[in-house]
Amino acid sequence: MQSDRAYCQNYVTHFKADSVAQLLAAGPNNSRLVVSHVRRDTPGHGMARMSDHQINAVFAVLLQLREQTDRELFLDGRCIHRGAYAARTTSVVNHLERPVANLRSPFDSLIFIVPKVALDSLAEERGVAPVNQLYCQPGGVLDETVWHLGNALLPALERPHEVSSLYAEHVMLSASAYFAQAFGGLCPARDRPGTLAPWQLRRINDAMGCQLEADVSLRDLAAVCGLSVSHFVRAFKGSTGDPPHRWMLRHRIERSKALLNHTEGTLAEIAISCGFADQSHFTRVFKSFVGATPGVWRRAVRM
Repeated sequence: MQSDRAYCQNYVTHFKADSVAQLLAAGPNNSRLVVSHVRRDTPGHGMARMSDHQINAVFAVLLQLREQTDRELFLDGRCIHRGAYAARTTSVVNHLERPVANLRSPFDSLIFIVPKVALDSLAEERGVAPVNQLYCQPGGVLDETVWHLGNALLPALERPHEVSSLYAEHVMLSASAYFAQAFGGLCPARDRPGTLAPWQLRRINDAMGCQLEADVSLRDLAAVCGLSVSHFVRAFKGSTGDPPHRWMLRHRIERSKALLNHTEGTLAEIAISCGFADQSHFTRVFKSFVGATPGVWRRAVRM
């Protein structure tokens, strides 16, 4: 199997981009879900074509962050669209159709990679027919859900080292499920129990509480409860009011408060011991929960 870095790079090396930022998350059935922010500010890129060894059973869902004024898209050697892609437009291509893009104008796009195996797993879990194709009309569509999802991901793409596995997996799994429903006809999830059983909640609270400083995965937590990842996320939120990544942040902040109040550890030391990437990451999250920076809060409680 390719390394995670090589897998991510596989989907952007054919672009002559000024900048590329990527986020990777574990998906269903050992798949990998990727979102890439690819930007070029000058015209005249020319053809973007993947080599044969890069072609596999995945769909690319593209969101235009700004207008592409002049572009051609070819599938299996046939031009299916020529012209502009408006800002906020979402489009879909199947990599098995060997897409080639003639990129004549600057571009600024998010590209979500959704493997077919991940779609198969989502359909199997719901007990519905598999999704064999993701499709939207040539030239794309305006989909407000994809637009808001993409914009919500931009801060994470700017600072990927701060993104926990819990957050990345939750957002990317939710995105994949939405793409399957909006562009593949996947039936909505059947009704299931909305909360964890008491024994499951006790077990998962213990597991998460013991790993506040670790980068745990949704897959590992779901396994503790004997559930699929999708079912676990829904049931956990139904039981606690928070998705797992938010629960984890909230409890990391509570631990950091105890350390700020009762120890002389530096902000950098407390940040690392509570599972934050660094002091600046800790400060931003702490302020978002508490309304003050860790230093200001520490001085206030010690007065």
